Amino acid sequence: MKKFLALALSLVLVLALAACGNSGTGSKEPAGGDNSSSSDTSSSGSSEPQGSELAYPEKDITLIVPFDAGGGNDIYGRIIAKIAMENGYFNGRNIIVENQPGGGGAIGQAYVANTAEPDGYTLLTFTASGISNPILKDVPFTVDDFKTIICANADPAVLVARADAPFDDLEGLLEYAKSNTLIANDSGFGTSSHVRTLDWTSKLEEATGTKINYDCIHVDSGSVQISELMGGHADLTCLTAGECADAILEGNIKGIAIMANERFEGLPDVPTFKELGYEGFIDGADRAISCSSKVPDDVYNYLVEEFTKLCSSDEFINAMKEANLTPACRSAAEYQDFIDMKTDLFMSLKDYLQAGE
Repeated sequence: MKKFLALALSLVLVLALAACGNSGTGSKEPAGGDNSSSSDTSSSGSSEPQGSELAYPEKDITLIVPFDAGGGNDIYGRIIAKIAMENGYFNGRNIIVENQPGGGGAIGQAYVANTAEPDGYTLLTFTASGISNPILKDVPFTVDDFKTIICANADPAVLVARADAPFDDLEGLLEYAKSNTLIANDSGFGTSSHVRTLDWTSKLEEATGTKINYDCIHVDSGSVQISELMGGHADLTCLTAGECADAILEGNIKGIAIMANERFEGLPDVPTFKELGYEGFIDGADRAISCSSKVPDDVYNYLVEEFTKLCSSDEFINAMKEANLTPACRSAAEYQDFIDMKTDLFMSLKDYLQAGE
């Protein structure tokens, strides 16, 4: 309260000086009536570049989630919006989450790439689908139509099995697969989830010399994948840690191995493929915030600076961990490694995937 009063007194002085100089810079009125005075710029979270005349942001920012509400991308986007609102980032402007599902993410991605004005007021939760869709589908954009602002969620993939599966670990799975056909499910033919299954099974066959016989069931989402496992309709699947941690901890499914260099904090008893002796099993849902590649550099640089502060804050880190999502704060250059890796993987499977089932 003392800090607020001090800021308010400072604001009075600033406004008085501004009135004398007739600068007229304090006339912003964002939607909803919140944060409507120029005191927004004194917020502890905002960071307009020194010496800059950048008039951004002057209104709320829309964050397009190209999937249905309730999934990992939606939860992640809403955490960012909540932290921004509560801590005064972006000059006190709100981030409005808007779901635009359809086409495996392609509808929302096309909207940000081609339809929305490239002025920095429309952003995108970017995932591997933004890489795979231009490779595998006829869509009106490429991965180069987006610029990464920050990667704020690096969720490792977890190989999981139904609770009553006749194996409890990776070696048991391999032994079972010698004489049985496994039923695996994924979130749709050609999706990252499907490609992940194709990838880990082929790598494991190469590493062990053991043929893994399996059939794939294509469902609609991660939540359905878990339901199918719990109902005994599938033997195993791959999910991100955030999607499956609660179900594993509650004993509804089994965690077999994690595709990361280190164990996931929320699943301390589930080993990594690496510690089980299998190198190269690194995968997951590295989620970024992106914008159109046509956004002006000064606006883009402001977004990078502000999102870096937000995503390195204790408030963001704690909120992500509470949601069983792995917080991150990786630059566009660091995220490019993920884009390159996924591009190579999708290109290697392009002919098979485009041929259909």
